[in-house]
Amino acid sequence: MSALQWQIPPSLLQQLQRTPKDRAVVMLVRHSVREALPPGDVGNAVPITDAGRGLALELGRLLRGRLRTLETSPVLRCVQTAQAIAEGAGEDLTIRENRLLGEPGAFVLDGGRAWANWERLGHEGVVQALVSETSALPGMARPDEAARFLVRSMLTAAADQPGLHLFVTHDLLVTATAARLLGRPLGLDEWPWFLEAACFWSASDGVEVRYRDHQATHPDPLCGLAEADVLEFARREIAATVGFSSGARFFLAGGAFKSLLTGRPPKDLDLWAPSEDDRALLIAALQSRGARPAGHRPFADAFEVGGRVVEVPHATDAGSLPETLARFDIGLSAVGVEHRPNDGWSVMVHTMAHESVLRREVLLLKPLVNWKYALTTLERTRRYAQELSFSVPPAEEAEVWRVFEAQDAQLRAGLIERYRRTGLGGFGIMEDIACRYP
Repeated sequence: MSALQWQIPPSLLQQLQRTPKDRAVVMLVRHSVREALPPGDVGNAVPITDAGRGLALELGRLLRGRLRTLETSPVLRCVQTAQAIAEGAGEDLTIRENRLLGEPGAFVLDGGRAWANWERLGHEGVVQALVSETSALPGMARPDEAARFLVRSMLTAAADQPGLHLFVTHDLLVTATAARLLGRPLGLDEWPWFLEAACFWSASDGVEVRYRDHQATHPDPLCGLAEADVLEFARREIAATVGFSSGARFFLAGGAFKSLLTGRPPKDLDLWAPSEDDRALLIAALQSRGARPAGHRPFADAFEVGGRVVEVPHATDAGSLPETLARFDIGLSAVGVEHRPNDGWSVMVHTMAHESVLRREVLLLKPLVNWKYALTTLERTRRYAQELSFSVPPAEEAEVWRVFEAQDAQLRAGLIERYRRTGLGGFGIMEDIACRYP
């Protein structure tokens, strides 16, 4: 097709007319026109053409007054597309790079392993597997869970701000995500044109999905603490940080799994090792992937890697996943996944984690095993409630204060000192102590 023939996809023009203007609409859009990809290469360095830039500028002009945010795959042609759209829209937007959109993207966990799928199946075969199969290809995520997590994260990023929120990506991600959320496979003739998009927005009865003439309402919530969601979240985060080849047995456990409920990246990842040897392998693997120290922690070594903070606790005396989850005092923290060196996995979600989600309340695991850190636990319950828009039942707060008040003056002082060392502050704990014990 020549430069004179390139055009904004008709389906996109229809979507712009049909999408609601009173709510946040997420548009997962393929990048603009590019040159042909080199044979046998992913083509990350291939730019958009002059015609592609012109088309993206034209799309930006169509979005004037409606474009609110812009995120992109880090791959060059996607970044260039996003820049041209922003320029055409006349908007001084911060363009945020998002690795769920590419390099590697939501469906790829281990690029080296995943590339073998393209060599064996070809691009068409990989996409066909993503739109129709339930299992994961080697080095890749289970497609249904990955698609739902991607849409959940995009809707969270849109933050209920009415208008259009563009996420520039690749044909594979548009096709697979649309197919999964629509609940129907998409054939080769339904792959997106350059700048064609799938649209998503929240409604009272679920998430509205639009792609070309297809439409569906997908049940909400898109993600939760089901074992399949928990496992795929763990696989994604481990792949991005320590990788699958550390040789260590370990447990990803704790509050990181709240990301499945919020759609936001985890604050940090706790990787628990069941032995000193496993812990040494974990740290060696992190360092081999460029991990840098992330400051002092009282009970762990902390590292920054892959855009995440990873904490490796000093304690190695919990030899199993149930023993590790038994260390926690909050139901929503008692979620974990075990990774074994043979690529074996197991999942455990405490019943009180499910109950917390069902009731939209932050619930304690009683009796508190870490009662000497009860004030830090109280702060964490309040923080979880804020992050999730949950509540903390009065009975749960009362339990913490009951533990505190059951101690003599010296032990109370010790609890306060431990809170000062381990708490983040800012959730009214010290103020409550001052009011209760003037």
